[in-house]
Amino acid sequence: MTYSKLAPAAAGLAAALAMLAVPSAASAAVYESTAQIAAQSSSVHRASASCTSPRGQKINVSWGDGNVSTTVYFNNHCNQKRWIELKFVKQNHDYFWKCVSVNPRTSGKKKIDNSNPDKVVLTKKKTNC
Repeated sequence: MTYSKLAPAAAGLAAALAMLAVPSAASAAVYESTAQIAAQSSSVHRASASCTSPRGQKINVSWGDGNVSTTVYFNNHCNQKRWIELKFVKQNHDYFWKCVSVNPRTSGKKKIDNSNPDKVVLTKKKTNC
């Protein structure tokens, strides 16, 4: 190609790059409001189960509807280990379980590389995994 054929393409590329450079304050507000809408539309699920000891305490669990993975947040107030069991259903209707053990008196999170669990169970003993 000659220079005369490349010049219009280069000018168009330069204009496209200029639009991508640094977002203005107005476009930053759009990004923020889009993030807020996404946060409001995603569902957060919660579950809890009573402890054997101490009385009146619980293990609390929450998770969101991810599209690639699921992060489970937990806070175990119990004096014993607990299990979080998540059931995932494939498109062909087969299912599988993923389990997370939670030590006594701990809190934290666990990322699981599957999204949208069909069922979440809190158990004292590992049963489905």
